[in-house]
Amino acid sequence: MNAMRSLSRWLPLLALGACAMAPQAPPYDLVASSGTLVARLVAPTYDAVHHAETCKPWHQLFAPDGRQISKDLGGEFEHHRGLFLGWNQVRCGSAKYDFWHCRQGETQRVRSVAAQPGPGAGQDCRIDWCAKDGTPVVHEVRRLSVRQLGAASCVHATHELLAADAPVVLDGDPQHSGAQFRAVQEFAAADAAKVTYVRPTTARAGNNDVWTTCRWIAAVLPFATGPVTVLRVEHADNPEATWSTRPYGRFGATWTATVTQQEPLRVRIAWIVQPGTADLATCEQLAAAAFDG
Repeated sequence: MNAMRSLSRWLPLLALGACAMAPQAPPYDLVASSGTLVARLVAPTYDAVHHAETCKPWHQLFAPDGRQISKDLGGEFEHHRGLFLGWNQVRCGSAKYDFWHCRQGETQRVRSVAAQPGPGAGQDCRIDWCAKDGTPVVHEVRRLSVRQLGAASCVHATHELLAADAPVVLDGDPQHSGAQFRAVQEFAAADAAKVTYVRPTTARAGNNDVWTTCRWIAAVLPFATGPVTVLRVEHADNPEATWSTRPYGRFGATWTATVTQQEPLRVRIAWIVQPGTADLATCEQLAAAAFDG
């Protein structure tokens, strides 16, 4: 009966993209209209013997010239992988979960992946956030699409999360929650060049590299083969975001919310990858165009 109730809550969400989307087989690629690979979903099948490696999905991110700019498994802070989503202080009644580190048996399990065919396609992922025993706590619908912004590529990501049963509180500190990007491992080395950030003039600094009152932040990745700028832009309809940045290349923003079966958290984000070092004016222009069209 619980399984039937859970399925019935999924049906309205499943219907949203049913007409346009078709099942997608690996590799789960997102390709721009130019034919350039922009992002790729990594969706491991969960294996309890290899929990750390298979406990959650992520999206790899690529520069317009084909270089992968995001981290995969391993390295410092192994749980940081590409574009990823999680909260480390999730509560459902008296139960507590950490869907950031997933060290107590928590998992994010991809149930289905569907896609629109052709370049510039969209991708629709259905993901269950599960307790150690495999029971869903949160249902997530993750929709991505790509477009070109001049020389830059842009990934639009919509995350919709609703409770699988009782209300769920999504909470956590800014360093361990929300939607985040992690650059490749090389910038974490002690002697490596570090990632720098461009922020709007409205940004206000807090303790521990936390930032508020800004709609976007950009990370400049100092690759020896040529720098790349990753700009993250919040949609105007999102809740107020709290940002966190690190010089080894993990940055993003978070929100606190209580989700129910009827009232999900829905956020829209643009991840823009621009060749070279983007300055303030360029970032402002790209951010202004992020959700046009």
